[in-house]
Amino acid sequence: MVIMSATLDFLSVNVWHILMAIGNLLILVLILKKFLFKPVQNILKQREEEISQTYGKADKALEEAESEKELYRQKLDGAKAEADSLIESASKRAKEESSEIISAAREEAAARRRRADEDIELAKKKAAEELKGSVSEMVIGLASEVVGREIDEKAHAALIDEAIESLGE
Repeated sequence: MVIMSATLDFLSVNVWHILMAIGNLLILVLILKKFLFKPVQNILKQREEEISQTYGKADKALEEAESEKELYRQKLDGAKAEADSLIESASKRAKEESSEIISAAREEAAARRRRADEDIELAKKKAAEELKGSVSEMVIGLASEVVGREIDEKAHAALIDEAIESLGE
């Protein structure tokens, strides 16, 4: 029985020990709560606030980036429209200048043609006058040799001019 009593003492439940263990556990929990759980919870709460502030700043920066992107896109569209406008106006100016240059060249060519026609006509008249003079002198010379006397040059020149003009027409 001695063995049994020793075993029983070992296995027996002492209520006082249980109450003391529960009391120690409660004291330990209160001490840990005061010195460990509250500071840890405060640190976690601060960390959570910092994280939410960081997310808030990130969201705000994202919104600003989106608005800047939209502004940049609008400016880019405006610049593209302005460039298209400049190209179109330059093209119009180039066409206008081209047509002005072509018309000026045509006018210059027409003026040169008129001057050339006038020069040709003047040269024809000079050549005709020289021919009349040469023919008149030649005919008068021949006629004076044939007739053997001096013919009135003015009358004879008028007859020759009349004959040449009737041939020219």
